[in-house]
Amino acid sequence: MSGARFMWVDLQDRWGHYTRQGLYKIRRWPDFPKPVEVLGRGREPIWHLTDITAFENAHPELKSLAAKWRKVIGYRRARAKG
Repeated sequence: MSGARFMWVDLQDRWGHYTRQGLYKIRRWPDFPKPVEVLGRGREPIWHLTDITAFENAHPELKSLAAKWRKVIGYRRARAKG
């Protein structure tokens, strides 16, 4: 397959306002793109840039720290309301 590809390190650089543990949690989200290839005996997943970009468009908190905090604050307000 052709096109730009992303490895785990690239995701850490791209979404730098998340901790490593936070990124592992994001990878478990049901709509997170499936890897197109896996290297290193199953330890190094590789994603297409187009898949990651589509995922970012669906989740703006990944691109912006301000959007991330808006989501966190909104979640806390909703929990407080019951």
